[in-house]
Amino acid sequence: MLAFLAAVLAATTQVSSETPVLEPALPWWERITVTFDDKGAQQSCKYQSSLSSSGAETCADDMAAGLKTRAGKGQTGVYSKLTFERRFSPVTPDSGRLQPGDQLLGRQVMYLTISPEGSIDSCRVVSTSGDMPPEYDCDEVKSEQFRAQASASSAAPRQAFMTILAYGHMEQIA
Repeated sequence: MLAFLAAVLAATTQVSSETPVLEPALPWWERITVTFDDKGAQQSCKYQSSLSSSGAETCADDMAAGLKTRAGKGQTGVYSKLTFERRFSPVTPDSGRLQPGDQLLGRQVMYLTISPEGSIDSCRVVSTSGDMPPEYDCDEVKSEQFRAQASASSAAPRQAFMTILAYGHMEQIA
């Protein structure tokens, strides 16, 4: 399972590197959801982002190939969905609230300062929870590029929070 989450983390970083510039003044989120059948075979991989108007997209082939590391067999007749999500908030940490039926695997909250030029000045993990806290950390966040502040007179860095969630959900096959 840890190998799977590491692959999802790497895939999300690939997605975010394709995103030209992130908005530091507004909340946003992005998630990757992978569905496995009861034999452990990947059935689908979907990428969603609040920054995209196109809705859910199928994961890119190179991303999906990196996620085919799920081993083992699940319960007969049950699909497993695993989701990795990043939630950005410019004011307060995201609550980490999940939909009914979702089971938290891991949660991590990072406090960020973003320079007026749009780079991460500092990052500190302020909270972790769950049996499998995400391995996505400040090194990955520091590779992100945010939109520069429009006004040069506001030279103070912005403060923000990045909440990383890994969670699962099981569904009976119809």
